[in-house]
Amino acid sequence: MDIVGIDKIMVDRVGRVLRGKAPELPSLNVFDEKYYPPKNDEIENVLRYFIVMVAMDHRLSRPGRQYYACLEDGCYKGADLLYRLGMRKYLENHEFFSPQKLSTITVEEVSGAFSVKEVSPPDIEVRTLLLRDLGIKLTKLYDSSVTKLLINSNNRIRGSLFEPGLVDNLKFFRAYEDPVEKKSMLFAKFIIARGYFKPVDQPDVAVDNHLSRIAYRLGLVMVSGTLWDKIKNEVEFTLEEDILLRLTIRRAYRYISEKAKLSPINVDDFFWIMGRTICLRDSSPLCDKCFFKGFCKARKHSAFMVKEHVFYNTWYY
Repeated sequence: MDIVGIDKIMVDRVGRVLRGKAPELPSLNVFDEKYYPPKNDEIENVLRYFIVMVAMDHRLSRPGRQYYACLEDGCYKGADLLYRLGMRKYLENHEFFSPQKLSTITVEEVSGAFSVKEVSPPDIEVRTLLLRDLGIKLTKLYDSSVTKLLINSNNRIRGSLFEPGLVDNLKFFRAYEDPVEKKSMLFAKFIIARGYFKPVDQPDVAVDNHLSRIAYRLGLVMVSGTLWDKIKNEVEFTLEEDILLRLTIRRAYRYISEKAKLSPINVDDFFWIMGRTICLRDSSPLCDKCFFKGFCKARKHSAFMVKEHVFYNTWYY
């Protein structure tokens, strides 16, 4: 029998640790001009940058094909490379991110902006179609204005039938249709942290591979049966199985936020950074630096030292 559930005892322990460590938790610098527009840039231009970049921010590396390149100011991989190249394009010509431009953008233009020699994001055709869909619908539904989309979101992450929220409005776009709303929550995180959107309700974490891996290793989410076998053996999941797991993971982090009395944005930042710097995917995790080393399941039992569940055929995350 396949069972997927949340270990509330582990969630409580993690939440208590984070509550005690709150002053020292690292956070994402959303004003870092290597990756994001300057603080005082025109707001509509900045909003366009974020909605476009997040729309493309999925599955940047595949087995045997890393999205990695060295530029004049250093070497970058994954999302760092994507956003670094995005900022270079933004500074060169921010109209590249306008809905009018996006509505007719070509594969060659997307590849030219986000490739370095032979290194390019996988599925460049899919990313181009997502951007074209985004541009066409922003033009038709919101008069080419991301600001108008936010105004129509009624200061809410999630709304009602008569007053839609941000997530409801974003679901019109193919890039943001994910039932677990990873990209929607990432976009929300950026614009909330930048001060452009002040919802009366809380977002959720953006469930990506880092947060999934940590959830399995810590034991926040317990999986048994054939699903656990697929995780351990790195067998491709179906869409339905993927959604089941990520929805459960999202709830676990929501409970941690409540227990720690921290914003989901702070929790998301912390675990995302932890996944990139400590609880590493392909090399030995740096367990001695982990806040949870005293009770992490994977540190005590090697069977829990998994990577994450495999689901490559997606643009959701």
